[in-house]
Amino acid sequence: MYLKTLSLISGFICSLSLISCAQQPAGGGDFVVSGKLTNASSKVVYLKQIDFSTGAPVILDSAALKPDGAFQLKTEKIKGQHLFIIQPGTENPFLFINDDAKVTMDLNQADPLNPVIKGSDATTGLYKFMHTYREDDSTLTATFLTLDSLNKMVKTTAKDDSIKAVLGKQRDAQIIHMNEGIKDYVNNTKTPVGAFYVLQFMAPRSIKPEDLLPLTQAASDRFKEDGSLAGYASQLKVQLASSNPSNYPLLNQKAPDLAMQTPAGQPMKISDFKGKYVLVDFWASWCGPCRAENPNVVQAYNKYKDKNFTILGVSLDKDKAAWEKAIKADHLSWNHMSDLKYWNSIAVNTYQFNGIPFNVLIDPSGKIIANNLRGEDLENKLAEVLK
Repeated sequence: MYLKTLSLISGFICSLSLISCAQQPAGGGDFVVSGKLTNASSKVVYLKQIDFSTGAPVILDSAALKPDGAFQLKTEKIKGQHLFIIQPGTENPFLFINDDAKVTMDLNQADPLNPVIKGSDATTGLYKFMHTYREDDSTLTATFLTLDSLNKMVKTTAKDDSIKAVLGKQRDAQIIHMNEGIKDYVNNTKTPVGAFYVLQFMAPRSIKPEDLLPLTQAASDRFKEDGSLAGYASQLKVQLASSNPSNYPLLNQKAPDLAMQTPAGQPMKISDFKGKYVLVDFWASWCGPCRAENPNVVQAYNKYKDKNFTILGVSLDKDKAAWEKAIKADHLSWNHMSDLKYWNSIAVNTYQFNGIPFNVLIDPSGKIIANNLRGEDLENKLAEVLK
């Protein structure tokens, strides 16, 4: 969850600039956002609304920046609160929420995470939370990286083990502190859009789905008019039902075969590894939780690879270069294959999962004996079967 060097906020904001936008005519000017934008290369600034169902921003209006950077953007007054961005060309976008009919923003491309906002308490509160979250995330990332380095050591001393124990407790305390901050914001914010944004894009990095559901449900009950929160609560319920290992429909069944290509372009199949215990690990380079889980998978692989056990990584990537880069960066020294079709991969329907990371453990006869093994559960299961 915390192996990225950039914060989730800046990563999410930057990713919006890469999504193509659909053009929508500007409205009658009932909603107005104005201000000044400095240090921008582009001479045109856009007002966009984020569609949470697709993640794509829709262009509502555009305007030429005046010589001093002043701008005014407008559209029809939109029912309810929504997440918007102001973006000069394809440069850094700025988030805001329409909790008033007029919003004023003083923006600086050289400092995209510190806008000066007037007329939107919801936006001010969201940025205040994001700054605290960003600091907590950076601290936690440093702890995870140090632990990761220690875990990769082939031989450790008693002092190393003692440091790992201390860092483990420090990590757990930092996660609890971060999660308390998330819960405090979600439970006390007056904006359903802010609550949804934090629950959807930040909370899953450190809060387990079973703990995230009651928090989301409480927010949905508080903001009954907001369909996004209700929809997300429903999504979490489906996710939890499908992630229960005992409910997995392929458990104790013969593992379906999959045929894809390796990074080198060679054909590979799951059945190629029959006769061994095989962990088929479904992941992707763009999946934060997958990358966070990788150190645990590496540790399990190094411990049991000489005991008739191997791993086959099946990626939901669509960018081959990003896939190969992640394999190298995360030290995933086992076999890999992918059809590079993202969520349209044949693996999704064949193995009946709707979220990653996800895995299945196949025994030497080709039967699935466990699924969705993460962290200590993975190592405990391998210790059980690889005696």
